[in-house]
Amino acid sequence: MTTHFRLVFTTCSNAAEARELAEHLITHKLAACVNVLPTVESIYMWEGELAHATESKLLIKTKSEKMNEVIQTIKKLHSYEIPEIQVVDIATGNLAYFNWMDEVLN
Repeated sequence: MTTHFRLVFTTCSNAAEARELAEHLITHKLAACVNVLPTVESIYMWEGELAHATESKLLIKTKSEKMNEVIQTIKKLHSYEIPEIQVVDIATGNLAYFNWMDEVLN
């Protein structure tokens, strides 16, 4: 089974920003569900230096036809200069859940 659903990953500077972004995506019907993992530790290179940050991770469930708007919304509302936006195709899963996503996102 091939689906037309996508899972988008992003991080936010804190849980409040993550919730605000999640609620915007849901209320504007850009995502059916957003999981907020309130605390993740991130280690990365930034401007030539090793950086450590405590962030919040979002797992955004949406449809492929909404991807451009989801990406633009993240870029517009995000506090980071270069926000993480990674998109994963959802190949298969629970058909009942996908039907629910279709209902919510129409």
